Amino acid sequence: QSNARIGANVKVSDELTGRFEYGASGGVANIRLLYGEWEFVSGKLLVGKDYVPMYLTGSNQVFADDAALAGWGEIDGNRRAQIKLTFGDFQVAFVENNTNYSDAFGDTTDDSVDVVIPMIQVQYALTFDNFVITMAGGFQTFDVDDGIVDDGVTSWGLGLDVAATFGAFSVTGQVNGGTNVGNIYNIQVSDLVVGSGYAAVVGNEVIDNDAMGGRIAAAYTINEMLGVEVGYGYQQTEFDVSNSEKDEVQSYYIQLPITLAPGVHIVPEVGVVDYMDDANGEDETETTYFGAKWQINF
Repeated sequence: QSNARIGANVKVSDELTGRFEYGASGGVANIRLLYGEWEFVSGKLLVGKDYVPMYLTGSNQVFADDAALAGWGEIDGNRRAQIKLTFGDFQVAFVENNTNYSDAFGDTTDDSVDVVIPMIQVQYALTFDNFVITMAGGFQTFDVDDGIVDDGVTSWGLGLDVAATFGAFSVTGQVNGGTNVGNIYNIQVSDLVVGSGYAAVVGNEVIDNDAMGGRIAAAYTINEMLGVEVGYGYQQTEFDVSNSEKDEVQSYYIQLPITLAPGVHIVPEVGVVDYMDDANGEDETETTYFGAKWQINF
């Protein structure tokens, strides 16, 4: 599976720690995490590749290698090179830029761009007795100069996530939105384009791409061996130009996670990924799936 991995937490001293994690998809090693973190008097400084502040997950959907509704309603900024400061429940990170945009052929490219500042992301979490409210935002800008267009692409995104636990029952909800958010977190509203949510460069003009979405997931632990979870996610994008149509996707599922022993899991799941209509109003793929994930953690 693409997210099969192995790694370790490293402790040099009480103030200096680190972590590395290598993926093992298809027998090919790749760096998932690799960072060092220094704890000083009032906070922490992290340098390296880690999850970004705009990583707000709450779904446990196992389809598509643990997709967890990422790109289909849930914010997943993934793991990127960064310099991150943490002060209690507040994080601010200067993150490796993503300078993709869509060209007239529907492709994405980062050719002929100028970057002055890194992407900036922040997160703040409010923790109460049985629920957590997490707010996150991201911003970046870069210039496109390909000999035809000379203009800037500005991306911003916001997310609000609420998670609550009441005994054996838990629920999470999220709303998110922004402009050109494909540069900040994963958006997958089309079965024809791998990655979307980017601005479009057409002729000598940059056209912004607005996005909004959200997800909800609820889980109940029946006993030590068996549980149940249901989830739903929705995402849409629309170019900021007259007569533009929305590009939409939705996904929903139900699963019965089974714990055979500590670290040994089987997760049967049934669900749907529906790409609905594309920006031209034409039908796209609707997939109904069923299967199970088998996993051992050690």
